[in-house]
Amino acid sequence: MSSGHPRTDGGSDVLYAVFEDCLDQMEDDGEIDKTEYREFLLPLIFYKCANDTYLDEYEEAVEEFGEDLADDPAFYWMQLPDGYLWEDLMITNKRVDEALNEAIEAFEEANYDLGISFGVDYLSFDAEDTTLKSLLQMLDTVDLSVKSVDHDAVTEAYMMLVRRFAEEEDRDAGEFYQPPEVIDMVVRMLAPFRDGESVYDPTAGAGDMLVGVASHYRNAGGDPNKLTFVGQESIKGMTEAADLNFLLNDVEAEIEDADPLDKPRRSDDGTLEKFDYVLTNFPYSADWNKDELQDDPRFGHIDKDPRTDRGDYAYILHMYSSLAEDGQMVTLAPQGVLFRQNESPFRKFMVGQRDVIEAVIGLPEKLFGEDTGIAPAILILNKDKPAEREDEVLFLHAAHEDFYRELDNKNRLEADGVDRAVEIFEEWRSEERVSRVVDTDEIEENDYNLNLALYVDTTEPEEEIDTVAEAKELARLEAELSEIRDRMKHDLRESYGEGVNQHE
Repeated sequence: MSSGHPRTDGGSDVLYAVFEDCLDQMEDDGEIDKTEYREFLLPLIFYKCANDTYLDEYEEAVEEFGEDLADDPAFYWMQLPDGYLWEDLMITNKRVDEALNEAIEAFEEANYDLGISFGVDYLSFDAEDTTLKSLLQMLDTVDLSVKSVDHDAVTEAYMMLVRRFAEEEDRDAGEFYQPPEVIDMVVRMLAPFRDGESVYDPTAGAGDMLVGVASHYRNAGGDPNKLTFVGQESIKGMTEAADLNFLLNDVEAEIEDADPLDKPRRSDDGTLEKFDYVLTNFPYSADWNKDELQDDPRFGHIDKDPRTDRGDYAYILHMYSSLAEDGQMVTLAPQGVLFRQNESPFRKFMVGQRDVIEAVIGLPEKLFGEDTGIAPAILILNKDKPAEREDEVLFLHAAHEDFYRELDNKNRLEADGVDRAVEIFEEWRSEERVSRVVDTDEIEENDYNLNLALYVDTTEPEEEIDTVAEAKELARLEAELSEIRDRMKHDLRESYGEGVNQHE
């Protein structure tokens, strides 16, 4: 077995350039519909990652135990069947689509116990051999082994690719991924995590929230695979995108293709599964199956159900119900959940009756790109608030100009803005025009309206006027105007004679 494979040094820009070249190649050839790019390309990237990881594991096995024992399947995370290494695919020049189908079928069979299934048929795309061979050659230039890859770089590159998929499919980018700066901020607000704890994302998309927790834990010196990661996702094909994200980041996670409202996670005894942490960005104001679910205990905390055509609080109540007794939760949400009048009972339940809302954070608009102008909010819930935070809620105006930068087609939270937001949350401090710690009694007086502008002055301060200087400037302008009038009168007399004064 050959143990060499390409090594590409460089950060996320280098990796994404290769991914983007693959997309450009498909677009130039025009053989594959844009809505199928994700289905077409992700299995190839997954296979390349599995191949490169296998080769690294083979090198380690040979070094430690010798070639005779290196073929033992126990040494490998995933199995690569004989005759289907990447280098075998690279020498295929005819009927490449058939070769890919055979390789993936053999790979799925060899890894049946891992539940790996791509559900892709390359014959169905009617792609030319030259297109497929070009894609293989492009991916051959990068090393995607989880043993050697820079996890932060590959995560950034992969999420840029996922964002491109969203653009090509004309979908809201927020359905697929969250800005890394937002993930970094909320994960740090929930930390520290501990071995054995569980993390759940009910609308996981490409799994970036879960990977964000794993990356934070790894960078803090922990082993992310000592945490339990669970996700659900109802968008067709996104579980494969999440699985690849987990693979690239060496994260063991279980993600299932399911709607969390219709098919919530349940324990062996049939009860709702509970988690230490829940993080997500659910679909905003989406329809939900109210008629069939209104008697579900998850939504029975108050004598009211969310509207059929606005399921925001259905998702929020599902997540709240999925929390362990001392669990914590972060969700992005539309600003409307903070103040819509008919949803006041839900806020009363969370603030007045249970005191679980810990913080409300306002974000800038266009964080997901120019086509997503909504300015989302972040809700942080904690079933076990520290004693010093009981009966209080922190309101944080992270849409203040100090926290983000305006780019050509989107806005981005700045690193120092993220640091400042985390610091304000950890220190639980009020800061003029930025943050304020508010007693729940005041929120009750406002009928549980959580609109951030009620508690933090988010208006731009009026510029102070120097009245003396302004008066001097006015006098100067009046003198200048008088001089111009005198000059005009003089010019008119010169042209038309003295009689012009009679008509002034």
